[in-house]
Amino acid sequence: MKISDEQIQLLKLYRNSPLGEKVKIYARILFNFNQIKKYLDRFTPDSGCVFDYGCGYGIFANYMKLKNPNLHIIGFDISKKRIEIAKESAKITGVKFQNDFKLDELKNLKLVLFVDVLLFIPTHEKAQLFELFYDKLENSGIIFIKDTLKSNSIRFRYTSVEEKIKLKFGVYGENVKAHLHYAGKEEFVEMLTKTGFELIEIAEENHLIYPGIFIIAQK
Repeated sequence: MKISDEQIQLLKLYRNSPLGEKVKIYARILFNFNQIKKYLDRFTPDSGCVFDYGCGYGIFANYMKLKNPNLHIIGFDISKKRIEIAKESAKITGVKFQNDFKLDELKNLKLVLFVDVLLFIPTHEKAQLFELFYDKLENSGIIFIKDTLKSNSIRFRYTSVEEKIKLKFGVYGENVKAHLHYAGKEEFVEMLTKTGFELIEIAEENHLIYPGIFIIAQK
């Protein structure tokens, strides 16, 4: 497996993280990063504000900031442990990481990320978030979703069992609710279009054994 310069940069940001967390971070960078990067690169703005909702350790927020230092990037996550680690990395990148956020911070908002986080959020709350960020985004602003795709496939059934086990053992950090709320493609499409978003791209893409979906929509 060839490791890119971007991956090496990211790995270095987290080299002083606690060992248990570093293993999870490094696995994310080495095995998941490129699949998401190939979509994210196409929709990252040249300027303005980017908001990473459920940023975790801040891998993708940091990546975008390293690629374009002119961006104002805010990463939000409810896990205090993950935000603490993200803040350490931000000493180099300058991304603003926090456990809460205020809407008035999101000025000139061009891009909102939901990467592997919506499965933890109930359907009605998903719809509320889409409405909230539709109002805050600039015209032509982008909402970028990558999530587990609900289906009748064996891949999905296996993934849902694995995710429940991970939740039980706290793999996703503290404060994460012990319930999963997967959505199918049609559910995502209905919520986004009802809010007013125009769908730009939908791609179902498996990663190893995990069923995934990328949805990019524009205000």
